[in-house]
Amino acid sequence: MKLPRAIRQIGKRVVNASPLLRRQILTSTDYSVLGGVEEARKAQASSGGWLAARTVRRQERAYLGLIAAMKRGEPRLDLQVAAEAVAATGIGQPRLLEVGCGSGYYSEVFDALVKGGLLYTGIDYSAAMIERAHANYPSAAFEVADATALPYADAAFDIVFNGVSLMHIIDYPAAIREAARVADYCILHSVPVFDDHPTTYLRKYAYGAPVVEIVFGRQELIGLCEAAGLRLERSWPSIPYDVSKVTGHRSKAETYLLSKRK
Repeated sequence: MKLPRAIRQIGKRVVNASPLLRRQILTSTDYSVLGGVEEARKAQASSGGWLAARTVRRQERAYLGLIAAMKRGEPRLDLQVAAEAVAATGIGQPRLLEVGCGSGYYSEVFDALVKGGLLYTGIDYSAAMIERAHANYPSAAFEVADATALPYADAAFDIVFNGVSLMHIIDYPAAIREAARVADYCILHSVPVFDDHPTTYLRKYAYGAPVVEIVFGRQELIGLCEAAGLRLERSWPSIPYDVSKVTGHRSKAETYLLSKRK
């Protein structure tokens, strides 16, 4: 039963007024701007963040509704875009590596939305995430690994799919170089970017845990990809992502399909 609008508004005000309630109920909250990459490194080092089992459980629960909607034939925009980006490579049954796979739900998304299927491998630096991925999808391949030093040979995959994890990788230039090394195509999915502002490091609470998040200067990000030997082939708008209340500059989320220069 849906509550009356007035009751919902009161509930929202109560939640927003309490830091404890905000962090326990809201997916993302309490954003603040960090002074730069060194402050971001210190903030990340001082927090369990995505390594904590409680964070993993909360994120997993948050995505159950998205998966259920997809199964009803109502996939959210970002899930549709992910499948479109894979299809746009033109490769049949591609070997795909997901970097930052979390609890593995994108393996199910691709099974449902990519025609012809694909050969999926998922990695995450969080052992707690990989434990849940194995439990959820026992037939899929998952392992703990570092996006900045991938344990794979050159050209081991057709596609590297970085699904909403680049924004949490402090050494993102290394992650981009590694993606270009192991695959011919790279998909940077739902990346938060500014059109007119430099890369900015934020601290926030995600699923109740303090984490670091990066909003990229679009020009810098594409420049790093080009320096790694990748060419932008196509981009898509993703779900809204605007942190202007914190940064003073409008941001958005986009998905980029990049190919290795021949």
